[in-house]
Amino acid sequence: MKAIKPIYRSVIVGLMFAATSGAASADENLLGYTAGAETLPAGTAEAYFWITDHSGKRRGSYSAQYLRAEYEYGITNSLSGAIYLNGYRHSYNCGTIGCAGPVADGEITGSLHRTQSSGFSLELKKMLLSPYKDDLGVALYGEVTYDSVDPITGEKGQGYEVETKLILQRPYLDGQLQWITNLELEAESWRPSAGGGTEYAVAPRLRTGLSYRFAPNWFIGAEGWVDAEILKPANQSWEFDHWDFFAGPSIHYGGKAWWATLTWAQQIGGSNESDNNATGVHLADHERREIRLKVGYNF
Repeated sequence: MKAIKPIYRSVIVGLMFAATSGAASADENLLGYTAGAETLPAGTAEAYFWITDHSGKRRGSYSAQYLRAEYEYGITNSLSGAIYLNGYRHSYNCGTIGCAGPVADGEITGSLHRTQSSGFSLELKKMLLSPYKDDLGVALYGEVTYDSVDPITGEKGQGYEVETKLILQRPYLDGQLQWITNLELEAESWRPSAGGGTEYAVAPRLRTGLSYRFAPNWFIGAEGWVDAEILKPANQSWEFDHWDFFAGPSIHYGGKAWWATLTWAQQIGGSNESDNNATGVHLADHERREIRLKVGYNF
């Protein structure tokens, strides 16, 4: 019998923890990637653990796990703040031709097998309208991040990121069905320790998804997103870099003390970085599929 891989072992353990608890709470994540509009009540707190498994480049062997530990606190009934500690685990063998890009000019070369802490994030979320009191929930979200590790290659450097979201959430069927949409804008910089100057990127993104309660405390859902990135390489002009589209199913359990969400996301389409950005899939900045597990504990 084959041993269970660490990512899948984490998934099983997380869902077992969640399944031992009772009723749902505000701001639990019904979907893995698309955020809801609710905030924590004033004076309450929540701890999260995220693990996102990335797998499948154009060539070679590549996998990476993005790790986040989060503490969130309800400042008021409509404003919450959070701090994250971030890390990465990389395991790849890409050789001299690289795991992505054209064979003659490969990207992500060499090999790496390492787990590294990378930095931290700070978040504020303001609920303007409640999805249950006002029928349409509206929230504003802002997050700033400092990173010391490239999430794709695992190389050292210094990066800064600002992410903003407009969050919309509409309940249907007395809350049994939730439609959630995020309009996002992300801006980031990265300067590798090995030198070469600072590059900048801007990425607009649209996420949307549905989550349906099919049994007490259990939700099944689907979500997807499309984004594009505009890049300014070091000492060069701004240029279009890529676009991509992901979609997949999710399942969520929400109890009194614990909740967990598991999501599978498959890349459906994107600009092919190995063929002059022709329509295909983009496998330089992204992978063929992602699996995300979130586990939260309410205080």
